[in-house]
Amino acid sequence: MRRIGAFLLAALVAAAGVPATAQDLKRPEEQLAALYALRVQMEVEQKLLDDDLLKHQRVAQQRESARGRLRQLYDELDDMVSGKTPSTPEELDQREAAVGRAEQELEALTIQARDLRIRIRDSQERIQLLQDRSGKLKRNLPSDNEALTGTWDVTYLPNNDKGSFTLRQSGTIVAGEYSLEGGWRGSLQGTFVNGKILLHRIDSKLGHSQDLEGTIAPDGKTLRGRWQNFILSGGQATSGDWVAQKRDRGDS
Repeated sequence: MRRIGAFLLAALVAAAGVPATAQDLKRPEEQLAALYALRVQMEVEQKLLDDDLLKHQRVAQQRESARGRLRQLYDELDDMVSGKTPSTPEELDQREAAVGRAEQELEALTIQARDLRIRIRDSQERIQLLQDRSGKLKRNLPSDNEALTGTWDVTYLPNNDKGSFTLRQSGTIVAGEYSLEGGWRGSLQGTFVNGKILLHRIDSKLGHSQDLEGTIAPDGKTLRGRWQNFILSGGQATSGDWVAQKRDRGDS
């Protein structure tokens, strides 16, 4: 896999559907898609970085080994030149050639290590840039800890009964109150995990009368799912679909 230059990063992210700034993304689903594209690119960059770090470690070891061999060859050549070690002209020429080859090897390894360090630094800068962009997008998304908090206009199907849920979310715990057409009122208790909600409807007169399961849309403003009654009455549906729209704060 060829490394992507830093000057191509903006074009790459744009091609992946990520505008230059978080403000360019108006809808939460666009922000989620952009976050996914950034996460994929960060994984690619991290893999490249890990590979180069491993290569640099290996090249650095080879460089130090080559430096040690060259130092030994220098010592042997110096001893031969000074007469400390007897040698023939042919042996001196052979040792000179060996020193030249060792110098070339050390120079090549030094250049290779320097190129890897530049690539590692560039990769780290790209990862930091992607992390900064991802952080800005995350700050613009609704917090998972308060995604459900607010007032929801609810419609029960197939009878088209209407009402409202007022929910308060704390982590994965959801609680609240409801009121439905016909004077039905009571409390709601449940959980919210991985975008899925489970609510137990506790009626003020009937007790635990209904369970609702559903999922939240990417925009954070729509809930859809299935409901099931536990209090059976003649001619009434015992299960069906439900949908809820979150009110704007000023309308709650």
